[in-house]
Amino acid sequence: MKKNEIKLLVSSALENLSVIRSLIKTYLNLHNIEDRNIMEILTIVDELATNVVEHGYQYQPGELIITVEKDNNIIRLVVEDNGIGFDDEKLSKEEGGMGLKIAKKMSDNFKIEKKLNGTKFKVEKKIKEGN
Repeated sequence: MKKNEIKLLVSSALENLSVIRSLIKTYLNLHNIEDRNIMEILTIVDELATNVVEHGYQYQPGELIITVEKDNNIIRLVVEDNGIGFDDEKLSKEEGGMGLKIAKKMSDNFKIEKKLNGTKFKVEKKIKEGN
């Protein structure tokens, strides 16, 4: 694990989203990230974590793995699951595609990697310091 990296392993449940949000916000505040950037990163985390609970595990028990790293003026975020995997066909609003569109729009670099079991979302966000 890198010096500025944290890794969270959380049970994938909607009830845990506020805990995830609080932990990530604490990390970003400790690194003196600008408020607007914090809000955008938390929105990305919310959308991707909700996507994992709803689509990756379809509300069944599973593991949600989140890694956050600050590297100079970039936050690298990885949201990963071992669920049923990303389905390219499900991109309409009714099927959950809006969350991914929001996350992509707020990111500077957004990648979806399909795993043998599950999906890995890799995000980079340029940030400013100064709270």
